[in-house]
Parts: sequence; C-alpha cells; structure tokens
Amino acid sequence: MPCLPHRQLKGLFFSTLRASFSSSLRAPFFSSLRALKALGIALLLPSLAVVSPSQAAERWQRADVLTDSFMEVALKREYQPGSSASLVRWQAPIKVRVDSQLGNSRMQRQMSEVQFRHLAAITGQPLSFVSSAGKANLRIAFIARDHMTREAAAYVGKQQAATPGMRKALREGVCLTLFKTGPDHAITSGLILIPADYARQKARLVDCVVEESAQLMGLPNDSDRVFPSVFSDVTVDTWLSPLDYVLLKMLYAPELSPGMSAAQVRAALPAVIHRLAEQGELSHAIRRVRQGSLREWAGD
Repeated sequence: MPCLPHRQLKGLFFSTLRASFSSSLRAPFFSSLRALKALGIALLLPSLAVVSPSQAAERWQRADVLTDSFMEVALKREYQPGSSASLVRWQAPIKVRVDSQLGNSRMQRQMSEVQFRHLAAITGQPLSFVSSAGKANLRIAFIARDHMTREAAAYVGKQQAATPGMRKALREGVCLTLFKTGPDHAITSGLILIPADYARQKARLVDCVVEESAQLMGLPNDSDRVFPSVFSDVTVDTWLSPLDYVLLKMLYAPELSPGMSAAQVRAALPAVIHRLAEQGELSHAIRRVRQGSLREWAGD
C-alpha cells in the first residue's frame, strides 16, 4: 500500500496509510459481505489487478524473493535511505485496548478483535484484550480526524509531533501507527490512530485496520518490491496475502530476535525459510492465511 514508512526517533517509529492513492483502487472489496453490510460499511469494487494470482504465487514462494521481501519490510526505513535498521518485534504479551470514540463501536471492536487474534495465531505472540487503559500496551483508537494531531502528540510528545516527518504523516495519511521500542529493540507499546470519519469517507477503514495492525507487529516499511502484499506500493490488497502470512511467520521465528542487524537477519533467513517450507507454511499459505482472518469473518 502507499504508506509512509516508519522513522526511528529515540525508539519511536511511525507509519501512515496515505490518502493520495485513488480510493477506488484501494477500497474494501468483498464478494460476500453480509457481516459488514449489516453493520453499514460502504462497499466498492476494485478496478485494477496489477499482478495475476498465478504469477504472484509462482514468484513469492521462492527463497530469494522471501528473503528480499523480508529485508525490505522489516529492516529498511524510507527516511533512512541506504541504511538498515535493527529487527524489531514484540517480546512481551500484547494487551490490546479498543478505544471507539467515533463511529460504530460494535463493528470496530469486532473487526479489531478478529484482526488481532488472526495476527496472534499467525505469529504465536501471546495477545489478549483489556478494557483498562492502564493495563494496555497497544491501543487502537477510532477517533475524529481533527483529533489525530492531539492524540499523536500525547503519545510521542509535542516536540516529536512537530517534526517534519510526523507533520507530513499527519497531513497526508488516512491512519497512523506509532510504536516505541526498548533498549533491546523489542516493541514496548503501540498506538494505531484511525480517523473513523475520514477513513470511511475514503473507503479505507478496513485497509487501516489490516495494514496498520500488521505493521505494528514489527514490519514497519512499505516497498514496491514486495508483492502481492498489504505492504506494497504497487499492488491492490485489502487483506493479508499469503506472502504477508509467511513474512509474519518469519518475523516471529525463533531463529530471529529483536536487535539483530540486517547482516545477522540475512544470514539466519535460509534456515528459517527452509523450516517453514518443511512445515508446509509456503505451500499451504493461501489456505492458512484465510483461517480465522478478517476476510473469512467478512464472508469473502
């Protein structure tokens, strides 16, 4: 997706899903959406297919493509061209709080719970939902667009919120993801801001929930070299793709750990990919990525 990747600022990262790409190409598209239609989501049909499923399937399963794709989305940052960051991911159990301040709170909670449970099932990362702000280390907030800057500043501080990159993200983005890391590069807290009014206007509500939650697991970069994927700038994907499924599996592989350099990650990936292939994660990714997913819940 067209997305402004994260920039590290003293353990802080941010990402935003841009509004500049034609909403008719990125609108949620479902063949059967009784569940979402009952909750009042506006639906549009896609008008573009960049890569055929058969062509993409033949390509993304190759070990070299998986390696390059992972390095792109996990280790690179758009605002640090030519350099690689350290690997980041959650280590502590994730405790999610759904904060619905605007819009259909029942639908927002259902979507969030299905999506985050799906991510937990893929990665094996312990995750639960809490109602208390004090117990949560991840908050997904559905708010008014006018409140985006205020909420971002409350999380990162006024000085960080006033940086050019953050101001651009708030100005151009539909939704925004922020997270902080500790000294060991493990993610310690996260925030997803979704302007419910603006996201619905742009037909991007589902996109925001799917992509931003996946990026918050530790795949912060977007790249036009990664496809088919929600992290891609050139393919049209609302749902997690089979490639995204495998990239998340790779991220939480026991062979990897937060803080690893790009060179260390690249050296470890052949064993990771071989193991996943042996376990059938590559050959069965198309089926497995749908199990328990928001796409399955929506009836597509």
